[in-house]
Amino acid sequence: MTDASVTDTEPADRLFCGDEKAVYGDQAYYTHARHARLTEAGIKDRLMRRPNKHHPELPPRQKKRNKLIAKVRSAVERPYAVFKENYGLRRMRFFNFVRNQVLIVLACCAYNLRRAAGALAAPRQQSACA
Repeated sequence: MTDASVTDTEPADRLFCGDEKAVYGDQAYYTHARHARLTEAGIKDRLMRRPNKHHPELPPRQKKRNKLIAKVRSAVERPYAVFKENYGLRRMRFFNFVRNQVLIVLACCAYNLRRAAGALAAPRQQSACA
């Protein structure tokens, strides 16, 4: 967690350990420098590409690549949607950074408990004799 004055992309380079096989991210995370660092480390770059002033529209190949990456990323984005929709975390409630951290950790615990309960309460298959 960082405070609101830090953009999401700033701490991104510190998150790579070097043992990853691939790194996925949305269009905001792609830079030529980051792509070069990932390639140098032998990590597959799965950062979505974005159009720029020199190429206002992505080529069809890049659009297809972005669509394939989005399918993988959607599973990772799901918890954030639950945090926002079900736990009211669209905005932080406290001005204190530590309290907000505790709130996020508790939301993560609640999310994991919710998923575990769903997995344990999965409907049992009925026998063919019934």
